[in-house]
Amino acid sequence: MKSKSILAALLFSCGALCVSAQEDAKTIKSKLNEATVFLSGAELTHTATASLVKGDNELKIEKLSPTIDRNSIKITANNSVIISAFEFSTDDQLVKKPNEGRIKQIKDSIELVTNQLDKLKLEMKIDGDLTQFLKKGIDKKVSDTLKIADLIKSLDYYQTKSTEIDSRQLNNRGKQKKFEEQIAELNQRLWKESASEYEKTGILRIRCTAPLAANATFTISYYTPLARWTPVYDINVVSTDKPVSIVSKAKVSQNTTVNWENVKLTLSSSTPSDKKVAPLFNAWFLRFVTPEYRQKQAPAMLQNSYSYDQKEYAELLDEAVVVPAAKSVSSEVLRIRGTGTPSNSNPLYIVDGVPMDNIGEISPDMIKSIEVLKDASSAAIYGSRGANGVIIVTTKGITDYVIAEETMLNQTFNIDLPYTIPGDGKEQSIELQKQNITAEYQYYCAPKLSTETYLLAEISNWETLNLLSGKANITYDGTYIGETQINASSTQEKLSLTLGVDKRVAVKRELLKDFSKSSFVGSDVRQTFAYKLTVKNNRNVPVRFVLKEQYPQSTTKEIEAVWLEKETTKPTVVKEDIGVITWEEELKAGETKEYKFSYNIKYPKGRIVK
Repeated sequence: MKSKSILAALLFSCGALCVSAQEDAKTIKSKLNEATVFLSGAELTHTATASLVKGDNELKIEKLSPTIDRNSIKITANNSVIISAFEFSTDDQLVKKPNEGRIKQIKDSIELVTNQLDKLKLEMKIDGDLTQFLKKGIDKKVSDTLKIADLIKSLDYYQTKSTEIDSRQLNNRGKQKKFEEQIAELNQRLWKESASEYEKTGILRIRCTAPLAANATFTISYYTPLARWTPVYDINVVSTDKPVSIVSKAKVSQNTTVNWENVKLTLSSSTPSDKKVAPLFNAWFLRFVTPEYRQKQAPAMLQNSYSYDQKEYAELLDEAVVVPAAKSVSSEVLRIRGTGTPSNSNPLYIVDGVPMDNIGEISPDMIKSIEVLKDASSAAIYGSRGANGVIIVTTKGITDYVIAEETMLNQTFNIDLPYTIPGDGKEQSIELQKQNITAEYQYYCAPKLSTETYLLAEISNWETLNLLSGKANITYDGTYIGETQINASSTQEKLSLTLGVDKRVAVKRELLKDFSKSSFVGSDVRQTFAYKLTVKNNRNVPVRFVLKEQYPQSTTKEIEAVWLEKETTKPTVVKEDIGVITWEEELKAGETKEYKFSYNIKYPKGRIVK
C-alpha cells in the first residue's frame, strides 16, 4: 500500500505540479559546485544539505539561477530520501538593508562640509564688498584731490589691498569647488546607503520523504541559456625559421545574476537544443520549368587556394587553427634523495628559470617536474653557485590543469582549477592550451589584384586534430598583424595563415604594349593582352614564392577566352575551370625573375565586352 502511494506521488510530480509554500517549510541555501558551459547555455549543478525529520519534509532551496529551462531540472538525494514533488519559482530577495549608523555618519559629514562652505561664501562676500568699497574710495580721491602725491599714495594702497583680496578670492574659489564636490559625493553615497538592494533568485520547493531522521544532501542540476563561451586563439610567429606558437583560449561569460564562485568549470563544444532530428528524404518529382539564363557556377564558388601543392582544391574558406590535444600531467611530487649535498649546505633552487633560496613555500600540487643536477654538470652550468648541487623545479601553468576530451558528439575541456565567473555578463578569458607547430613559409602575390607580397604560414595535417571555429589574433615578429576567422569546417588540406605584407619581396606588373593588339577576323574582334611580371627577392635569404595570374572565362558561345601557352612562361599549375595560372619556385637571395603571361579574347563586332 505504501509503495502505491509513493508511486502516485511520483506520477503526480511529473505532471503540472504545484507545491504550495507552507509557513513551516525549511529554508536552505544551495551552493554552486560545477558548471558545464556550452557554446550557448550552461548546465549548473548545486548541492544543498538539510536536516530531515522522519517522514514528510518540505524544503525551500534558494540561490538558484532565476532563468532556467524548467524541463531540465534533475534532483537527487542521498540516505534513501524519496523526492515526491517539486516546484520552481523566482523571487526578489532583499540582499542589502540600509545601514542606519552609516547613513547618520554621512549626514553628519554633509552638515559639516555645508557649514564650512557657508562660512567660506560669507568670507568671499565680505571680500567682494571690500573690493567695491576700495574702488569707490579711489574714484572719489581721483575726483576730489588736487595733490599728485596724495593720489599716488592712494593708488599704491588700492593696488596692494586689491591684489591681496584677489589672491584670497582665487584661493577661496578653489576651496568652494572642493567643498561642492565633497557634498555631491557624500549625497551620492547617502543615496546608495539609503537604497535597499534586491536580487532575483531561483527557488526550488521540494516535498520529500525520509525513512529516518538524518542529514541529507540534495544535488540539483538544470540548464540555463544565459551563459556561453567562445573559442579564441593567439597565433605568434617569431621568424620563418621557428615553429608557429598557437595559444587556445576561451572567453566565458554568464548573466544568470548568480556569481559562480570557485566552481569546477567544464567547457563543451556542443549546444543543447530541442528538435534535433536527422533529416529524411521526401519524394522528388520532376516538372517542366521556364528556362532562364544562369552562369555555370556562381563566382563565389570559383575561388582557388593559395597553393596547389595538394590533390584537389575546395572553396576558399577561412583556415582552421590546430587545437592540440591536452596532455595530462600527474601532480605527484618526486621526493629528492641522494643529492650528495652536505647537511650544512643547501643546493641552488631554480624555479621556472629564476634562482630561489627555498622552495618550501611552493604547494606540491603546483609542481610539474623536478630535475636534479649535481657534481660537474651543475658547476658547468651555474658555476660556483651550483657547487652544492642544483634542483630545477618547473611549476604548472594553466594549461597543465586543462584536460581535453573528445566524445562522439563534442569536445570538452575539463579545468582542474576553481574558477569564479561573475553573473553580470562580463567576459572572462581562460587559457586552455599552448602548442608549437611546424609550418612551411612562403611568399604569395596575385599582382592582378594587388602587387603587395604576403607572407603565408602553411600547416599540414591539421584536419586530423580537434578543431573549433573562432577568432584568431596573429602576431608576427612581435608586431600585431590583425584578426582572422578560424573555420573548423574548412576542407583545405593545409592551414594557411596570412602573416602580413613584406615589401622586401617586390612584384611589378606591366602591360607589354608591343605584344598587346586588336585585330578583326571576319565578323569578330580578336584582342591580345600580354603582361610582364617582375619579381625580386631583396632579402638576404632564399624564399619560396607563389605567383598567380588570371585570364577571363566565357559565359556564352559568342565569346571565346583562352590563355596563350607559347607566349606564357611555363606555369606550375593551370586551373582552366577558373582561369588561374600559378608559378611556384625558390628565389635566391637578391635574385630577380621575369614571367610573361598572355591571353586572347574573341567576340562579335559592335559588342562591348566587360
